[in-house]
Amino acid sequence: MKRSFLIIGLGRFGINIARTLTKGGHSVIGIDSSDDVLQKFSFEIDNVMKLDATDSEALDSLGIPEFEAVVICIGEKYIQNSILATLLVKEKGAKRIIAKAGTKVQGKVLSKVGADLVVFPEKEMGERIGKILSSSNIIDYMELSPDVTILELKTPELMIGKDLIELNLRKKYGVTIISVKDPTGNVKTPPDVNYRFKAEDVLTLIGEDKLLKKLHFIDF
Repeated sequence: MKRSFLIIGLGRFGINIARTLTKGGHSVIGIDSSDDVLQKFSFEIDNVMKLDATDSEALDSLGIPEFEAVVICIGEKYIQNSILATLLVKEKGAKRIIAKAGTKVQGKVLSKVGADLVVFPEKEMGERIGKILSSSNIIDYMELSPDVTILELKTPELMIGKDLIELNLRKKYGVTIISVKDPTGNVKTPPDVNYRFKAEDVLTLIGEDKLLKKLHFIDF
């Protein structure tokens, strides 16, 4: 289903959100105060315009309640503008507000003035890279909640040469194998219960952190 989104601030974070939504078939309006930025990205998303997001009357012209979500991606250097923009779109009936922050203090303020979700892209990416580098097996990971993680990793030693029936990971540890990519690049989602895991396989699995640690799948 096609939905509409407003992206305020077309820096690296904002434009990547806009690109992804546009590729997904959604309607995107992007606003920024820089003519250079608007010219650079005008061919990538549906509609870009120069507009001051701290101008109440200018925001009225956009029809804020019509958007599925408003994403405020104003840079840290202009945190006052980010706070004011968040406050204004909240007052104008935004259904959902997602705001970018650089520090915990900024995040708390943005939450207080109306942001439904505050994201810390640099902090989160830094933690993600750090955790990937801290393990010799992990290729990628994503936290679904503070206690549950999806991992992409090389086959752990304890699984090599065994199948799901022998391992019985779900019953013993509550860990579910979502997919396996074999050395030829074939992906099985989910793998057959009789498939014997190879050292060269790449697995995607989900489980609680405490159980993944118990299996030594993660060490952070």
